[in-house]
Amino acid sequence: MTHSSRHRAARRPTYLSPRARTVVLEFLITAGILFLIVTTSRWLFAPDAPLGSVLKGRAAFVALGIFFGVVNTVIIHYSMSRKTAGHMNPSVSIGLWLLRVFPGRDVLPFCVAQMTGAVAGVGLARLVWGAEVGLPQVGWAAVAPQPGWGFWGVLTAETVGQLICMTLVAALLIRPRWEWLIPGVVGLCISGFIMILGPLSGGSVNPARQFGPALWAGNFGFLAAYLIGPVLGAALAAGLAAALRAPTPPVSLDPSTPPAAEGTVCPDTIPPELLRNDYPFPI
Repeated sequence: MTHSSRHRAARRPTYLSPRARTVVLEFLITAGILFLIVTTSRWLFAPDAPLGSVLKGRAAFVALGIFFGVVNTVIIHYSMSRKTAGHMNPSVSIGLWLLRVFPGRDVLPFCVAQMTGAVAGVGLARLVWGAEVGLPQVGWAAVAPQPGWGFWGVLTAETVGQLICMTLVAALLIRPRWEWLIPGVVGLCISGFIMILGPLSGGSVNPARQFGPALWAGNFGFLAAYLIGPVLGAALAAGLAAALRAPTPPVSLDPSTPPAAEGTVCPDTIPPELLRNDYPFPI
């Protein structure tokens, strides 16, 4: 490459800011996940699904739980290693903001990207797989509780599920050396939601995951519970983390005073990794 061509490449215009590119990536990742959800539902539950004769009942939920647990673990690992998009869940973005590890000004753009990405992902599955995704057996991959579950039962299940997951995330965020465990822990939580809650209350624990399929299906039963429950659970987890967080000792000018114990975090502290120069979004 000549000097002039390198100079032109260096001056290539950038049409999106780093923040905008990350929001677009969040949209694409969420759309991809919803496309994958509808795709697996189509090939598991449709009458002509080849896997339907092998994986039935609980076995199907176990297979889905393992598969999406692994997929989400990989995506979250990439997200954390590159410090970029990959929440895929409005309640996660809100929860991380309440935990003071995600910029407040990015919460709304991320949530909009996640919700619209979910709608787009389901629409792409309809385009690729045809009318089969709307069959009653597939139902656009929208989740639903078993008979006997009411609104408050679904709301409680969704709230408790996200409360447990975000509390574990908050506990790991307190000590940076444990952060590498977060992708696996979240992946295990997602597997548990699908395997345990899936056959009972639906096990969405993600407003975007239910919003896209429900919108395409025109099925808004229990939608409010699926939208509110995970956000409420994330907020409760953030409140619990703040209440249990060890107080910061007063600063002493006496050189003989020992330093604070490692891992002590005050409510206004941003984890050290977010203060690095390579973090794309200043707090």
